[in-house]
Amino acid sequence: MEEFVLTVTGMDCRACEDRVERAVAKLVGVRRVSADHATNQVNVVVDTAGTEAAVRAGITAAGFEVS
Repeated sequence: MEEFVLTVTGMDCRACEDRVERAVAKLVGVRRVSADHATNQVNVVVDTAGTEAAVRAGITAAGFEVS
């Protein structure tokens, strides 16, 4: 398992957090995801099938920017 924190801009409310969490949760290998618009952070835990690059792409596809 690997855990990482990404900085995500564009999340303004709980609905944005939900959108990010749903987009990431459906990705292969994601075990846990938690988004917080107040801190602009998304915490993710993936197993060996998941990658940070895939998570970044999923967040971007959901309409948010990852830095």
